[in-house]
Amino acid sequence: MTKFIWVRDRDKIEHYVNVNHIIRVTKVAAHGQFSAYAYVVLRDEKEIRLSTDKHDTADDVIAKIGVALA
Repeated sequence: MTKFIWVRDRDKIEHYVNVNHIIRVTKVAAHGQFSAYAYVVLRDEKEIRLSTDKHDTADDVIAKIGVALA
C-alpha cells in the first residue's frame, strides 16, 4: 500500500506526493544575503521548494512522512 501526503511549495501550490517517491528533505541554512530554505527531492529528479512561511516547513514534512509510514 502506498501513502501520500500534501506538501505546499513556495508558490503556495499544494502537491499530493507519494512518500515512496521522496528521496530526501533538505534544509539549507541562511548564508550572507541568502535566506534559509528547504526542498524535497523526488525519485524522478524533481524538486519541490518548500514554503518559507510557517506552513509546511521541512520539519513539518518530515513529521508527515513519519505519520504516513507508521
